[in-house]
Amino acid sequence: MEQRQMDSIPESEFAEVEQVFLSYGLGKDQSIVATNALRQNPVVWIDFMMRNELGLEKPDPKRALSSALTIGLS
Repeated sequence: MEQRQMDSIPESEFAEVEQVFLSYGLGKDQSIVATNALRQNPVVWIDFMMRNELGLEKPDPKRALSSALTIGLS
């Protein structure tokens, strides 16, 4: 989903990332610089958006068995 949005509405995605940086207390100019830096690497950009916009983390493969057992026992 994030990849499609980057391709179809890049300026909207740019504004979303800029807002994340502003919410962390960066100034407007700093937010633009940081957002432009992320924009240069799409893999990092998507990872940033997954974590900060959607609150999603990559699953830890070391926890797969523990998670499966927890779900199964529930």
